[in-house]
Parts: sequence; C-alpha cells; structure tokens
Amino acid sequence: MTTLTKRFTAIVLTVAVCMALLLTGCGSNEKTYAVTVKDALGTPYTTGVVVRFLQNGQQVAMQPCDENGVAAKTLPSGDYTAELQFTDSNAEYHYNADIKLTVKAPTTDVILAKTVSGEPQLLIVGNEEFDAYSLEVGCTYVKTEAGKRQYLFFTPTQAGVYEFSVMDGTDAVIGYYGAPHFVQEHSSVEVIDGKFSVSVRASMIGSGEGGTSVYVIGVDNSSEGCVIGVQRTGDPQKTIEDEPWTIYQKTATLSEYTLPAGATLGEFDLTASTDTYKIVKNEQDGFYHLNDENGPLVLVRLAEDCDYIACFATMLDRSGVSRYFFDENDSFVKKESYSECLLEYIEYVDEVEGVYPLTDDLKYIIQQRGDYVGWWNIDHNGYIFKDANGNNDPEINAEIAWLLMCCYIEG
Repeated sequence: MTTLTKRFTAIVLTVAVCMALLLTGCGSNEKTYAVTVKDALGTPYTTGVVVRFLQNGQQVAMQPCDENGVAAKTLPSGDYTAELQFTDSNAEYHYNADIKLTVKAPTTDVILAKTVSGEPQLLIVGNEEFDAYSLEVGCTYVKTEAGKRQYLFFTPTQAGVYEFSVMDGTDAVIGYYGAPHFVQEHSSVEVIDGKFSVSVRASMIGSGEGGTSVYVIGVDNSSEGCVIGVQRTGDPQKTIEDEPWTIYQKTATLSEYTLPAGATLGEFDLTASTDTYKIVKNEQDGFYHLNDENGPLVLVRLAEDCDYIACFATMLDRSGVSRYFFDENDSFVKKESYSECLLEYIEYVDEVEGVYPLTDDLKYIIQQRGDYVGWWNIDHNGYIFKDANGNNDPEINAEIAWLLMCCYIEG
C-alpha cells in the first residue's frame, strides 16, 4: 500500500468514526434515557403521566409519555433517578418508587396501577358491614387488611368475557361472590393460577339508571395490598337470552267490558271430568261461552287474583308473561312475549271484578304459559295445585286445568 493510499484510508475511517459518534450522541457525551410506563397487563399509559428525571435529587428534565407510554430524554451521560407526576390530581397511583437509570441501563419499565378510589358503597355480608369500592377495566391497586376480605364492585359497560386476576405475584386470593343483594360465603367460580373469568351477556347491560348486572369481587390478602387486573378477553357466548323476542299480536278488536248488573260469577271445578265443561266460541261476538255458543259467557281474571295463582296483571308487574319454544330435539325455536298483548286487554277489563271475556288470544296465552312453566303438570316443579296439607293435589284434571284463571256468568 502506498503512503497516499494509507493516508486516504485513515481519513475515511476518521470520518466514519466521527459520524457514528454524532449519531449516538457519544461525541457530545450524551445519552438517551427512557422510561416506559404501562400497567401489569402491558397497556401503556399514553396520557396523564409525566416523567421527572433527577440527578442528585434535583430535577434536570421532564417529559410526558407518548402514544407508546414512553418518556425519553437525551441527557449528559450519568446516573439518574426518575419520578412520576400525574395530571389528574383527583386520582392516586401505585408503583415502585425506586426508578434508576444508568449509563449501562438507560431504559426501564414502570408498572403503574391506579389506586382504588371514590366513595365506598356499603355492602352487608351476613351480619357484617363492609366498604366496597368500584373496580374498573385495567389494573387497580387494592389496599387490603390482613385477615379481612376486601370487597369490590365491578359494573361492566360492554358485553364480553372478563378475566380477573392477581397481577403482582402477592399471596392475594381473588374470587367471585355474587351480587350486592346476595353475597355468597364462598367463591362461586373456580380460580386457576389466580385467575377466573365471567361472561357478561348483552341482556345483562342495562341503560339509564339501572338494569346492569353488578359483580361482587372479593380479595383475601395477608399483606398490605395487591394489584387486580380486569381485562375483556372476548365476546360472550351467545345464549337464548340474547335471542330476539317474537311479540304476540292480539287478534280481537277490544272494547271496554262491564259485567251485567247483578251478575254472579261461577267457578270451574278443575277436578271434574273432561266432558263436564264444553267451551264453545261464538263467532258473532268472538267470545267463548259455556256448553254452547249462546251459553253463559266465560271470563278471564286479568286484574284480580284467582284461587290458584296471581292474575296476569300481577305477573306483569313481577316479570312479564312469555314462553320459550323448542323442537323435538330440544333445539331452540323462538321466544314469544305476551306481555304487550295482555296490557292492551287489561285496559278494557271490568273495573270491579277485573275480568274480560275469554277470546282466542287469552285462551292461547293461558295454555302456552301454563304448558311452559308447568302449572298443571304434576311432575313439574311449577305445579300450582295443592291440597289442604300443602302437597300436590293429584285430583286436578290436567285436561281442563287451563281454566284456572277463568270463571263464568251464572244463569
């Protein structure tokens, strides 16, 4: 190699080294230090967190977290500590306060959790009273007391499968204990490796002031606190409850009904033989009569309870009137709601006795609802006919038992 070639090579190497030093910041004795702030589930904090860089206890720089939860700053090479500052002054956070940055380790991760806050709600379990705080999706630091269970409320705002877990490797034990109005003594789910899941259907999410299911989560811990993670892991499995309703539409033309003056109501003997009563429809008035189409008018107790069961008006106040239909293979077919139809009928009942003449609509609704809930099936737990001792009455004739809510005008 000639002297000129050697000199040229040396110049090229010198320029390359200088360029490398400039690109890395080493040429000015600087280094980039970075703190990544995220929760225990790996979700970065993109807003509300500012990282303060300190050296010898004095702040030398500060930087908000970016869209990746990273706060990076180029500083003179050296050792630093970092502290987090929060823009939400009403919230409290929990994290490891000993954040160190060195020349050899200029980057670090900080696991951050929002401390449970807000006004607690009173929860009564047995004869004891507890303060229960709200638990949100994400990671929450929960303060606990040794030997005492800490209860939390989780109110979902979206249908889905939610996983609950203890995130920080403590000896905390988590469980699901029911709803605020009924807190169970033991967890009702299997907890595996500190985790369990619940499925929240769309029908369990209410609107307005109420209707949403509330889950009671309990944490037992012998130390001072732990981090609870809540994450939505998928969509809920679709169930019958999520299927749309078929709304039964009335077929009769309704008008206000008033019992004839002095009319007496007769009761059906449901232990009678099948051919004792013949219920015949009069095509002219659209109502059913006893024995023949011009016989005594048959009525339905819509707004006054009968001897065997609450009237339809009472049922509507409690939960509604409906039926689910299945085929011969027990596969779901449809669900039919009769509540809207019954409400229309109830508007026209006799004001004193709360009755309306038996129509095709009412006959169908009584029979469908009764078949579905087992009112006259003695082998079903919905059987409603009892003897004087409170036992199932075997004398009831299932063929005519659908007349349980009916009566007729005597004479």
